[in-house]
Amino acid sequence: MSAGMETTRRTVTRIAGGLFAIATAIIVWMLALDAASSGTASVLLGALDGQSVLSLAMLVAVSALCVGLLGVAPPRWMLPLKIVGAVLAACAAAVAMLDVVLTVEANVTAVLSDGCDTGYVVVERSFLLGGNSTVYRMDGPLTIVRVGRASGDDGYQPFSTGGYAVTADGDTLTIHYSVDRPSEDTDLTAAGYPTLVLPALPGPHQCGLTGPRDLFPAPPSTSPRAPITAESIDEGLRELLTASIDASAGAVLDASGAPIDVSGLTPVIAACADTAGIQKELSIDFRTEDNARSLARILEVWDAAGYDRDRAMQEDIRYSETLPIERMSIRDRSSIDGMLHMTITSACVPGE
Repeated sequence: MSAGMETTRRTVTRIAGGLFAIATAIIVWMLALDAASSGTASVLLGALDGQSVLSLAMLVAVSALCVGLLGVAPPRWMLPLKIVGAVLAACAAAVAMLDVVLTVEANVTAVLSDGCDTGYVVVERSFLLGGNSTVYRMDGPLTIVRVGRASGDDGYQPFSTGGYAVTADGDTLTIHYSVDRPSEDTDLTAAGYPTLVLPALPGPHQCGLTGPRDLFPAPPSTSPRAPITAESIDEGLRELLTASIDASAGAVLDASGAPIDVSGLTPVIAACADTAGIQKELSIDFRTEDNARSLARILEVWDAAGYDRDRAMQEDIRYSETLPIERMSIRDRSSIDGMLHMTITSACVPGE
């Protein structure tokens, strides 16, 4: 072996050893935190909860171990042990990769009450027809503590999709949620819906949030808003939806496999959250020949239309305070249900 190749081998081995040490330290810390709290405490790093962090750390650790074993040059009599160890490490890396695929895809949602953060977050996961929602209390910048659980039917995630409501009564918060997708006019606080009763946490809490996914809300725009009419909203919704569908890769199909007819889609009309008036919203779930390429093309269309960028909880967002369309969002959930989930929400106009 040449001197250059030997130097490269040693460098790669040292890097693998450093990654293994860092990942192992994270794993030990996570396990110690879990043991010290009897399984209730965890961490939250942006959209990654403790389970996701642990899975990623284990993948890095076993992958680094495999690379390190392949990089060492043991005596000849130890070569069989090196081969066995590398094979076992490679198998462990494959299992760790599967665990990452099953656990990293999670939705983290801030629980809101009248547009204000309550200090609670919900981590939701679904696989096939199973799903679970875990409610955590934010105890610090990174630390969260489990305080409750919820679940939905057929993998439905009530919190990330906004299927919940919060009522406050003194020092108590009652979280009402639906186990399946509710209609727009459903009163979730009515009797019969499951609830979680939690203590109200002391403030201050951030207010002025606009939806259940605004754990990291978009920065406000300072541009003045031009006059917007109901006609311009209808035209903007139709043009933007048509341009998005046209930009997709290949045929655009709904969940049943039927082609989507844009002209047959009807927006939902709802009252504005913060001001008097109404706004219209179109939600569409669809799949294409190449969802990843379709997502990239649709975002290019939205960018070209002059909207500002944002991203929250594995969801791409575009927004404006001066255009007829106030907010567009799209989420690629191909690994879960094979679909792209897109929502277009108009600006507010006086009620008709």
